[in-house]
Amino acid sequence: MRDARAWTEHLRAHIPLALSGEDPEGVHQVRVAARRLRAYLDLMGFRVLQDDLKRLLRGTGRVRDLEVALAKETLPEGFRDFLKRELKKARARLPDLLASPWTEALLRALAALPPLGERTATRGLSRLAKRLQKRFRNLRENPSPEALHAYRRALRRLRYAKEFLGLSTREEKKLQEELGSFQDGMVLLGLLREYLLEVPDEEAAALAEALTAALQREPLEERAKRLAAFPMAPIRGKG
Repeated sequence: MRDARAWTEHLRAHIPLALSGEDPEGVHQVRVAARRLRAYLDLMGFRVLQDDLKRLLRGTGRVRDLEVALAKETLPEGFRDFLKRELKKARARLPDLLASPWTEALLRALAALPPLGERTATRGLSRLAKRLQKRFRNLRENPSPEALHAYRRALRRLRYAKEFLGLSTREEKKLQEELGSFQDGMVLLGLLREYLLEVPDEEAAALAEALTAALQREPLEERAKRLAAFPMAPIRGKG
C-alpha cells in the first residue's frame, strides 16, 4: 500500500520558499510535487483534484519558464533585463495563488487521499501506458510541436506513476531529458519573440534565428521516428 502523504508534505514544505523568491528551486519543487500528485491520482483513477493541481501548475508556469531562461549564462543584456522585469511581475501574482485559502484547502484534501492498492495501481498504470501510446500515434501521424509536447507530458505522467510503484524508469528518464531540452528551447524562443515585439534588438534577433535553426535541424517527422526506437521499461515488475 502506498499513499500521497510524502508528496503532499513536500508540496506544503516548498510553498514558503516559492513565495519568498530566494531560490528558483522553490517554484520548481512545488511543480514537481504537483505533477507527482497528479500521477498518484492517475493511478487511483481519480478525477477529483486533477483540475486543482493543473491550476497550481499553470499558475506557477510563467515564473518557472522565466527562471529557467534566466539561468542561461549567455543572453543579450536587453533580453535579460526583460526577463527580470517579467519575472518580477509573475512573482507578484504568486501570493494570490499559493498563499490563498484555496491552496490550504487543496493541501488538506490531498492529505485525505486514500492509500493506493496493488490492483488499482496496475489498472492505473495500464491506462497511462495506453495514453502514451495514443499520444505517440498522434505525433507520428500529425507531427507538430503541440503533439510532441502532449507526448512529453504523457511520458512524464507514466514515469512518475512507475516511480511511485518502484518500477524502473531508466529509459523514460533518458527520453524525457531529450524532450525536455527541446521544450526548453521552444519556451526560450517564445520569450525572445515576446521581447522582440517590444524592442528591436539585433543581438536578440540573431539569437532567435539561431535557436529556430537549431530546433528545426531535426524535422518533427524524423524525431517521431527516432522516438519509436526508445525501448520503454516494462510496465509490470517490482511493486
